[in-house]
Amino acid sequence: MSYSATVFRVMIATPSDVQEEREIVREIIHEWNATHSNTARLVLLPVGSDTHAVPVMGDRPQEILNEQILRDCDLLVAVFWRRIGTDTGRAPSGTVEEVREHLEAGKPAMLYFSNALVAPSSVDQTQYLALLEFKEQCKTEGLIEEYDSLDEFRQRFSRQLQSIVQDELQPAIPNAELLEEQLAIRTGLSEDAQTLLL
Repeated sequence: MSYSATVFRVMIATPSDVQEEREIVREIIHEWNATHSNTARLVLLPVGSDTHAVPVMGDRPQEILNEQILRDCDLLVAVFWRRIGTDTGRAPSGTVEEVREHLEAGKPAMLYFSNALVAPSSVDQTQYLALLEFKEQCKTEGLIEEYDSLDEFRQRFSRQLQSIVQDELQPAIPNAELLEEQLAIRTGLSEDAQTLLL
């Protein structure tokens, strides 16, 4: 049966080395929707540059992504491991630029950093040092989450997604009962009286 719901877009922002985490974020969002969307009257739509970008010329690539995808998002989930990403000219990486722009717009962002072990020979030291610097900066600007395994990430993100929905997104949804009550009141009023209520 169909139902009305408010759709919130969730930006999944990651460098290229955390593809498994990116998929876990999508899975958890879909699980949340299957369990809660009908009763909460809220749907989370996972979006990202890998699924929603359209090829266009005429600006910096990251600015195009920001315009096409990021600016309409309500929540951002960023995940990092060994890499910070590719410099955009305005930020150390596209993911960092997305985080900064999202926060500057006053929207919530959830940042996760993996502590999973890695072979030292597979690490680009320049990338890793830039990531550590960004991570330390983030620690002074809010709360971040660290995890040691994919299972731990899955558990933490699932629990924390529910919290952020309750604390940040649900309060933004107009109260359906109040709207129905206001509509019922307006129905009995003249056109002039209804105009005054607007």
